[in-house]
Amino acid sequence: MICARCDKPIREDEDREKVINHGASGAGSTLYVHTRPCEAPPRQSYLSRRLRR
Repeated sequence: MICARCDKPIREDEDREKVINHGASGAGSTLYVHTRPCEAPPRQSYLSRRLRR
């Protein structure tokens, strides 16, 4: 299983929370996150040089 918050694996011996994501126009999904707080992965907040013109 992969944590929906930090994108790291959740081992079988670790505590996890089940989060239900209801779909607005279709089927929902079930997500799992670590029970203890985890850090979200870094996000790119600017365009890379290759995308700029």
